Order: sequence, then C-alpha cells, then structure tokens
Amino acid sequence: MPKHRIKKAKVVLKLSELTFLQMIDFSKHVISSMSGNAYFPAPLPALNTISTNIANLDAAVMLANTRTPSATADKHAKRKLLHDSMTSLGFYVEAIANQDPANALTIITSAGMTPKKDLPPKPSGFRLVLTGVPGEVKLLTDWVRLAGYKWEYTTTPEDETSWIETDSMKRELLLSGLTTGLRYYFRVAVILHTCGPYSQVINTIVL
Repeated sequence: MPKHRIKKAKVVLKLSELTFLQMIDFSKHVISSMSGNAYFPAPLPALNTISTNIANLDAAVMLANTRTPSATADKHAKRKLLHDSMTSLGFYVEAIANQDPANALTIITSAGMTPKKDLPPKPSGFRLVLTGVPGEVKLLTDWVRLAGYKWEYTTTPEDETSWIETDSMKRELLLSGLTTGLRYYFRVAVILHTCGPYSQVINTIVL
C-alpha cells in the first residue's frame, strides 16, 4: 500500500478525572479486554505489571482507611505508578491502532479504551472519467487534509461482500484491466485515523 501521511488515532483515558476506585475498576477492565486479544501480542508495559500496580493500589486504598499520613502518602504514590503504567499502555495501544488506520477505532475500543472520535467526512466531488483506453477508468475525489482514500469497485453492488478494495490511497485512481462491456460500480471513503462513510456509488459501462 502506498505511503501516505494519515492523521493519527488517539486514545482518551482521562485518568486524572477518576477516583481511586474508578481507576482500579477501569484498569481491571482494560486488562480483561487486552488479555488474549490478538491485536496486542506483546503489550508494553506487560499486563502482569499493570495487574501488580492495580493490586498494590487496591491494598494501599484499603490501608489508607487508617488515615495515617504515611498510608495516605503511599496511596497517592501507588496511584501515580498505576497512572503512569496505564498511560504508557495507552501509547502502546495507539501505536498498534495506527498500524491499521482503517480499523484504528475498532482496535482501540477492543482494548477497553476510548478513542478520540472525529469521524472523517463523507467524500465530496467524487467523479469518474473514461480515459478512452479499453478497460480503464479514472476516479477522482476532492482533497482532504492529511487523508488517505479507500477505493472500492464491484459489478454486483447489492452484494456487500463483492466490493474489491484497491491498493491505492491517493486522491486520484487510474484503474485498468476492467472487462469491456461490463457495468462497474465505484465508491470511495476518506481515511484519517479511521475509515469514514462511503461516497455515493458511481457506475458506468466500461469501454
């Protein structure tokens, strides 16, 4: 697939807004979501490190009920350890997600985390040009800053599984090798950190 600068997906944790118990529960949820998850073969930090930090904070919270200054200080220190390790894990999840921009949001949510959601726009200015070369068409769409583009075509648009994705992420696509005399259907979507909605479908009988 061609290299293209694409807007990065972001994980939103907001750990500082969580209470001690909320942070513990959230961290446990992430560990459960990422354990055995094929998207994350080697989490950094390791999940057992996060689990240890969860257990240590949980114990420190219980001990802090004694209200001694040392117990309270230890509780805050253990929270910082968990906060820092969860922040690092969030960066790891972001890095994995950005290796697959079209599925970035799915990857992040599969980790039990929340992605920053700003859905790419629906393509505008999508158009088709017959080049005059047998079996060839040119497809174009309007430019979107930092975006890649997902191009698909089919001869049977009613069958969603029949759409074929090309290997181009550029704003213009020259598609050749099509069968002369067949009607083809085309669509495009904008990719930023994830894949946006598809354009309207354009169709033509290929010369």
